[in-house]
Order: sequence, then C-alpha cells, then structure tokens
Amino acid sequence: MFKRSAKAPPKPGISALLEEFLDDTPEAGESIRLEAMLERFQRRAFGVFLLISVLPSYIPVAIGIGAISGALCILCGVQMMLGFEKPWLPRMAREFSLQRKSLANFSRKVQPTFRFLERAIVERLPRFTGRHADMFSGLIIALMGVALSLPVPLTNYFFAIPLSVLALALIERDGTIIALSWIVCIATMVGFYYLGDAVVHFVIGLFK
Repeated sequence: MFKRSAKAPPKPGISALLEEFLDDTPEAGESIRLEAMLERFQRRAFGVFLLISVLPSYIPVAIGIGAISGALCILCGVQMMLGFEKPWLPRMAREFSLQRKSLANFSRKVQPTFRFLERAIVERLPRFTGRHADMFSGLIIALMGVALSLPVPLTNYFFAIPLSVLALALIERDGTIIALSWIVCIATMVGFYYLGDAVVHFVIGLFK
C-alpha cells in the first residue's frame, strides 16, 4: 500500500499558499497578473494553473467571464495532454489579471471549504497520478473548458466546482479524488449535452 513518509514535512495547502501570496501582494486595489501567481505556485504546476483558471468563474465581475475561464482551462488541458512538464502561457494569458480586492474577498469566503477539502484530499493511489493519467485529466479539463466557455447563463458553477476539486486533487496527487473527478466531470458533460439537446428540440417545437 502506498504511504507517505512520516518524516516528510507536510506541504502547505492551496488555501495557505493563496493567503500567503495575497499577504505579499501590494494593497491599493491593484490587479494581480496570472503570470505572477503561476510563478509563485509553480511547484504545484498544472493543478494550480487549473485552479487559478477556474477562479474567475466564482467571481461576479462581468458577463462572459466563463469564456475566459474556459479558454484558460482548454489551454491547461491541451498542455497536459501533450505532456508539458510545466504550464506555458501566451502573452494574452500572462497579462490576464484579477483585482486584488476581488481575489482577497473570494479567498476569505472559500478558506473554510478549501481547508476542509485539503484534509480530505491526500496523496494516495499513484496509478491515477502518473503521466498517462495526467494526459487523460488534460482531456477531461479541455472538454470541460469548452463547456464552461459556452455562453449559457447560470452554468458556470456546474463546471467550475468539479474542476476545482480536480485541481486540488492534482495539487495533492490524490489518485482517488482524481478518478472520482473524472466520473463527475464526464457525468456533468453528458447531462449538459442531453439537457441542451432537449431545450433545443423544445424551442424548435414551439416555432413549429
């Protein structure tokens, strides 16, 4: 059975890392660039990239924010599928930024949830944390990113929540939660497809 070494110091959770990052960031309502966040959390690589990509979906800043999150998720997923060792960002994505105040407010709201998840998500089942598993996770993330980017009102949370859990599982290398996240993501996409298909047929029926 796979066990973590008792001598290894515990890694700080993403909630602690985010809080630490905000403490080191200037106040005065300045924006925080995605590139700066990734540089700080690069040791957590794609899991952190995915979590940062999903964060805008929770923040009520503007209509169409799901398209930005979706595009970043697609970029993250495609790179994982191609076997990149660390995230690469085009210039537009590097310069994407969030207001520090919005990010700090979000951080305060989700701290209890993140801390609870970090206690439940631990390093285990390494068969689902290897290179091929990461490539499959990339496929799931890219498809979810496509769905997230669609201009359908009130659907951001349906895709953002399972992606957030998958991101935390990737950060902590929890194979059990990764595998469960695959199932939830696939079920979400299938359900979204059939619901969308039913709505389209209903609308067409009204016009007929």
